[in-house]
Amino acid sequence: MFELAWFDVKIRYTRSILGPFWITLSMVILISGLSFVFVSLFAVPLHKTMPWVTLGIIIWNYISTYLDEASTLFIDGKILNMKIAPMKLIIINIFKHLIILAHNSVVIIAVILIFDLKITANYFYLFFAFFVIILNSISFGVLFGFLCCRYRDFILIIRNLIYLIFLMTPIFWMPDVLKGNRMILADINIVYQMIQSVRDPILGNALSSYTITYLSVFTFITSILAIIIYKKFKKKIVFWI
Repeated sequence: MFELAWFDVKIRYTRSILGPFWITLSMVILISGLSFVFVSLFAVPLHKTMPWVTLGIIIWNYISTYLDEASTLFIDGKILNMKIAPMKLIIINIFKHLIILAHNSVVIIAVILIFDLKITANYFYLFFAFFVIILNSISFGVLFGFLCCRYRDFILIIRNLIYLIFLMTPIFWMPDVLKGNRMILADINIVYQMIQSVRDPILGNALSSYTITYLSVFTFITSILAIIIYKKFKKKIVFWI
């Protein structure tokens, strides 16, 4: 399945000189622009802003592009054209986006070196973070993939929701700007908590017990729901295409 994911990435960028690194280059431009805007607006030092923005944008890029593609994964009729289980298509899609994430990780490494971010024992929290992200990728691949294949109207709804979440989530801006009860926008925001599960350890911070508990409970619920939906509808999905 990894080979199919790698082949899909290669096909997409066959006539491109930089290949998937075009995504990385565009990411660098976006991160640089947002970092300097944030520095100008809030007078936060660049050495604090750029690592925050870099980690937020790169993890968000994985989440948003994966969810967007998951919503249309079964619509192009791949299941009809080849003998492949729906779950295998979902796994291939995850591998494809993990490959792109690996390309973009070059930017993270550069930021770690440039701003001299210390590698601490908190990096072990990254095992938990990626376990949660991959498990939720599988779950939402089932939930969004099946839902949008059955009801096509949800594709546009999900895309608009992704854009709204981007604006509401402390990805390129810091939650310090939220005052009083507005902090709940960050506390209950599952996307923010997922991003923080990667961002905090790399920035040298331990994950809070709230983040670990919230992500664990959320992942358990989505996994159970995805298992139920997959078992019930995996043989019916071919009639929805």
